[in-house]
Amino acid sequence: MEPAQLIAKYRRLGVLLDTNLMVLLAIGYYDRKRISSFKRTLQYTDQDFSLLAGIVGQFDRAVTTPHILAEADNLTRQLPEREHRAIAAITARLVEGLFEVYVPSKMAARHERYPILGLTDCATIEAAEQALVLTDDFPLANILAHLGRGVINLNHLRPLAWS
Repeated sequence: MEPAQLIAKYRRLGVLLDTNLMVLLAIGYYDRKRISSFKRTLQYTDQDFSLLAGIVGQFDRAVTTPHILAEADNLTRQLPEREHRAIAAITARLVEGLFEVYVPSKMAARHERYPILGLTDCATIEAAEQALVLTDDFPLANILAHLGRGVINLNHLRPLAWS
């Protein structure tokens, strides 16, 4: 299914960002200039942030899991300590607008792909039954597609957005 069709299909159910894209969203809202200088977002551009924010804005809700939020919070706190209050304020505002899907860790750890993917990605696979997953993680995207879950790989949207 094409990205536009997936967005239309899942608009009301919501979009679930993987950890890296959640970090990009937080850093971009905090300070767009930090995207190109923060080690956890070096692979992204200001255009990627604009694309991501534009996609998220098309959904009635943004979905997440406690696993994704914990990882994203830990990664954003790799900013210098003097920036922690500011990024924490941005993260707190983001969290307020998110719909959290709880996937018990023991359920995620029982997933057959847990040894390869880890807890957060396995929880994402389970939560993907309720939302479209937006990721730039090729292995996760492939598994979700193979399982018949809605997934868009941000890397596939980049050429379309800038052409």
